[in-house]
Amino acid sequence: MTNIRAAITDLFQQKIRGEIISIDQLPQSGSDRMYFRIHTSGNEFTSCIATYNTNVKENNTFLYFTDIFLQTKAPVPQIYAVNDEHTIYLQQDFGNESLLNVLENSGATDVVFDLYKKSLAALASLQVKADALLDYNKCITSKEFGKSAILNDLLYFKYYFLDTLKVPYDKEALIEDFDMLSNYLSLTGQKYFMFRDFQGRNIMVKNEEVFFIDYQGGMKGALQYDVASLLWQAKADLSEQWKNELFEYYINCLDDISENKIERESFRNQYKGFVLIRLLQVLGAYGFRGLFERK
Repeated sequence: MTNIRAAITDLFQQKIRGEIISIDQLPQSGSDRMYFRIHTSGNEFTSCIATYNTNVKENNTFLYFTDIFLQTKAPVPQIYAVNDEHTIYLQQDFGNESLLNVLENSGATDVVFDLYKKSLAALASLQVKADALLDYNKCITSKEFGKSAILNDLLYFKYYFLDTLKVPYDKEALIEDFDMLSNYLSLTGQKYFMFRDFQGRNIMVKNEEVFFIDYQGGMKGALQYDVASLLWQAKADLSEQWKNELFEYYINCLDDISENKIERESFRNQYKGFVLIRLLQVLGAYGFRGLFERK
């Protein structure tokens, strides 16, 4: 840990040349990345976030995506510095309050509803505009959320939730259902940038504006997946009215951006399928992180 802090200090002083007051490690989430908040004085900012991650490919993808997203004026962090090894980078600090935190602390208020609308408007803009600029060969794993990637999510649920909990089920029937569902959803016509984990913990709120983080797992995919991830986040427990109104608002945002209008009935039907696979993927992730890795 001492070596990591020393490397962060060296990078900061080489690239930014300010005074460091303190370096505080932030709570670690489900990933292996480590985050630190650097408190500074005498600079254009009073703090920034240092990320330490030995997965260089993941770091490079995040840095590449960030550069493209900033070109579209998306609400993502500025990158201040990157070390030569690409294991540490310094980024803009959006504070500690996520959209999920605001919802949990304030409840289902008009202010929170507006924050969800801002998130969806920014999402729609980023998905469409960034897609035209991105080289999807830079993705960490799959370039596209097609049939094989959808099947992987469904099998993730099978192996790390059903099998881990020893839930009885008809294996042959389940695989047949998975195959039909992945076939159906892979045929969606609206494929743009997909965050992959667009949920309330990865949307930061500062000065009543929203900002996106942790999008390095993104790829080309269906528009519906990200909005399903946000609106059906279990921890958020949004009302049916909110989910329905926000989903329709998101479609309106897409219509304002896209050259071609959304075919709403087909879009809604496929959205239901993406809600299902997102919920199953989350159960699989909880099984892997919680039951298997004991995090």
